[in-house]
Amino acid sequence: MSDVRSTNALPVGEQLAFWHNLVCDTFVRLDVATPGTGPFAGSLTSHQVGSLRIATVDADPHCVTRRPRLISSDEEFTHIGLLCKGQAVVEQDGRQASLHPGDLAFYDTARPFLLGFRESMEWKVFMLPRRLLSIPEADLRAMSAETVHGNEGLGRLVIPFLAGLAEQTGPYSEESSPRLAAGAVCLLETLVAERSGRQGLTAEADQLSLSPRIRAYINERLPDPGLSPESIARAHHISVRYLHKLFQREGTTVHRWIQQRRLEEARRELSRQGRAAVTIAFVAHRWGFADPAHFSRSFRAAYGMTPRECREFGRIGE
Repeated sequence: MSDVRSTNALPVGEQLAFWHNLVCDTFVRLDVATPGTGPFAGSLTSHQVGSLRIATVDADPHCVTRRPRLISSDEEFTHIGLLCKGQAVVEQDGRQASLHPGDLAFYDTARPFLLGFRESMEWKVFMLPRRLLSIPEADLRAMSAETVHGNEGLGRLVIPFLAGLAEQTGPYSEESSPRLAAGAVCLLETLVAERSGRQGLTAEADQLSLSPRIRAYINERLPDPGLSPESIARAHHISVRYLHKLFQREGTTVHRWIQQRRLEEARRELSRQGRAAVTIAFVAHRWGFADPAHFSRSFRAAYGMTPRECREFGRIGE
């Protein structure tokens, strides 16, 4: 079911304020600026496909900025912007991508960014919780504000698929919706892997389609201390041996990857501002560690600091 909202029926003096509130409600907190003070036309359509939120923006020239003071959301999202009409620039991490129709770019809501549209535009945004992308943080950061052209490389495959998801706003079945979202995640992960040079395009098709679903399954069940290779393999109708083989191809093990994801989520929670009252034992239990002492040892080995020190550093930034 899609939601459509626009400035069409509003008085000129109310259009920009309405648009500012609309983009903040749909995406994240942003500053909005326009070239002048006259009428502003904009419409926004959004719908959900599994874990993927998709929005289509049609609007007059304007600029949106995610400033440091606006970054306070507990959930971190990766946005993928696809330009369908006009020209756009995406700025993040000191880089600037210039986009033409048919190009896309990644940007992360947990860090400042700027989107500039110098003429009337159509912009499709694909919003994914960061935790669903099984991509090394360094690789994902390297993709921010980098132009992916729709007429070369994997862009010729990824961009038409995403555009089709955005255009088809009708309801999907309960089975189709998560599968389509998983397919989009798989393609995006493959795109990042290709750009980073970590993974060639000769990987077997089963790994490309099954591994992202398995990682998404694990991400959803990280707090469960009973999460194990046996339960994961059973849920995906594969053998434990084959499950281990999939992770070995990526240079890791099932246990190591689960622990790494649990530690990442625990570190994010401990370093979040305003979390000083949360005990270390609570965070350990919340992210699937039955033994707080084991959690502390693993955390220090991974990050070079104790969970308590991590929490204190987070308090310093308040």
